[in-house]
Amino acid sequence: ATQVVDVIDDFFEERTGLGSRIKATADVRTNSVIVQAKPAELSEVTLIIKKMDRDNSASRIEMKPVPLKHAAADELAEFLSTAIQSVLNPAQTTNNQIGGGGGGFGGNQGSQELRDSRAVVLEFLKSGGNADRLIRSGLLSDIRINGDVRTNTLLVTAPKQSMPLLEELIHILDQPSAAVSDIKVFTLTNADAQSTVDVLTELFTAQTNQQSQQQLGIQLAGATDSSSSLVPLRFQADVRTNMVIAVGGADALRMVEAVIIKLDQANSRNRQKTVIKLRNSAAEDVALAITQFLQGERDLYTLDPDRISTSQLLEQEVIVTPEPATNNLLISATPKYFEMVKKLADDLDKEPAQVMIQALLVEVQLTDNDEFGVELGFQDDVLFDRGLIDSIQSVTQTTTAPNGVQTTTQQILSQSSTPGFPFNNLPLGNNTAISPNSIGSQGLSSFGLGRASSELGFGGLVLSASSENVNVLIRALAARRNVRVLSRPQILALDNQSAQIQVGQSVPILTGVTQTAGASTNNVTYNDSGIILTVAPRISPEGQIVMEVTAEKSDFSGGVDFVTNTANGETTTVNSPIKNVTTADTSVKVPDGQTIIIGGMISESTETSERKVPWLGDLPLIGTAFRYDSSAHVRSELLIFLTPRIIHVDSDMEFLKQVEAGRIQFFHDEAEAIHGPIFGLPEQQYFDDGVGTFDPGMQLPPTPQLQQVPTPAP
Repeated sequence: ATQVVDVIDDFFEERTGLGSRIKATADVRTNSVIVQAKPAELSEVTLIIKKMDRDNSASRIEMKPVPLKHAAADELAEFLSTAIQSVLNPAQTTNNQIGGGGGGFGGNQGSQELRDSRAVVLEFLKSGGNADRLIRSGLLSDIRINGDVRTNTLLVTAPKQSMPLLEELIHILDQPSAAVSDIKVFTLTNADAQSTVDVLTELFTAQTNQQSQQQLGIQLAGATDSSSSLVPLRFQADVRTNMVIAVGGADALRMVEAVIIKLDQANSRNRQKTVIKLRNSAAEDVALAITQFLQGERDLYTLDPDRISTSQLLEQEVIVTPEPATNNLLISATPKYFEMVKKLADDLDKEPAQVMIQALLVEVQLTDNDEFGVELGFQDDVLFDRGLIDSIQSVTQTTTAPNGVQTTTQQILSQSSTPGFPFNNLPLGNNTAISPNSIGSQGLSSFGLGRASSELGFGGLVLSASSENVNVLIRALAARRNVRVLSRPQILALDNQSAQIQVGQSVPILTGVTQTAGASTNNVTYNDSGIILTVAPRISPEGQIVMEVTAEKSDFSGGVDFVTNTANGETTTVNSPIKNVTTADTSVKVPDGQTIIIGGMISESTETSERKVPWLGDLPLIGTAFRYDSSAHVRSELLIFLTPRIIHVDSDMEFLKQVEAGRIQFFHDEAEAIHGPIFGLPEQQYFDDGVGTFDPGMQLPPTPQLQQVPTPAP
């Protein structure tokens, strides 16, 4: 009655104005409809009610049980009901049951819900064999799907036209599940089975389906099937055999196996110990390098404490102790890091390459000196007489060499009763007993000419004439000097090791004097001089040589006097030598066997000196007698060459040794008699053509047996 009233109200809408009004009310107790209307309209309403109030329906509903083989009845009933309802009323679809019974819709729905549902017809294209079959349903209405869990059967109630489609859908969904459970047994060697199961259970927490409250597996990236995500992981420990039994998908079990292998590793407290004999590197250097490397790795891990546990830090502890006496390494490490530490020690102890560094210092000095001068002098006889010497006059001079040796030199100026010629650098006569009341006059030209050159130490051609009134000195000199110095130091150095060679002296130099209780103590330091070559080669991966080179050529000349003691009114001086140094300090990169210039200097100086009497020295021809001319031209050249050669094998060293031995002059036989064999590779001995060569130590073929010669008859 209620549904009929709703239809009449919708059909006969309330009219405005003078239109007739129809009012219908439903009596639920008697299931009757009470209508108030005009006679004409009442007859229409009566006809409509009679049409609707029929005891049979045009649509037929069938009920059919469908047994299931693989799927669960309650789950499949809920899934199909939700799928069909989502087609009819998508907005009203819920995750629960949609109608009466176990999984249907329409049984307890109101009339309004039935009217609001869309009229939908489903078509399903089934592919099978060589032909496709189209299955079409009727109007989707009044369909109920209930599941019987006990018999695992679906009870389907639906119109006759829709039943084939539902049966086909149930048949397709009732297939074996793709999720397959595997069982795997893991035998533990080091870890405890129960503790391992506790860790795995906490690690692989099962996920729960929010709809069905069913436990699921774990999601794995790159899984080959759905078993791992559908089948929950379960673990069981067998304490008796110390085994772990795991159930789950194949991919998930592979993940579990990897975790168990890690958990079953050997205890970090079990350590391996060994002694490594180093052949090339120093034990202290190798131990320091390995310790610093491992400490750096541990510091890197401890930057994030959450990424590493205490047991892992304990496992990384490695003890490396050098033993200098035998050049051994004592190593203690866990099995995980033991082989790594051994490999590091072996790599650091590889035989290093060697580099032969050959240097060449070329020094050339050209000197050109020209001197010519004239000195004239005139004086009275009185000055000559006052210069007479009655007794021997001498000068005493004491010099101290750089090595501390003192030398006293006495120079006799004149013998007794020898008249003096006080010209040029000689002092005037001071014998006051000769004509003290007479005035003596003197005139001379003094240019510092001397009988010898102050720079060269010799004078050349010297012409001198003297009397008691006249003194003449003429000196002419032309000097040419050519100095060539070749120094070729060479030294063999290991890769990345510094080496030095020095050919020269170690000169003691007094730096001070310490006086204690009247006793003096000299403070002496030693300074090296000569040819000094210091080099640190480093071989690059491409075969080039990077070198830190310091080449020095030095010597000592002259000196500076220092006062060291003024006690008791006496003055003691020490001559400190002056060091002349030529140094080249650089870093270079050189290919193997190539010669380069690492430094050099070319200097040239010209000095011209003119000393003369004003005006007179400029006169033509005769002006030469009143002047002194000198010129000096010096040119010096210094170049430093460097040639590094990598020694890969012993034959390279032997080759260089033979080449260098051929450049020096010595008697080979005498040297071997004193030193022994010089060359390690003996020379080949050549025989006649067709015989070949013979090397000492080679195996010779056996000597053939000669046939017995018969004895001649008598």
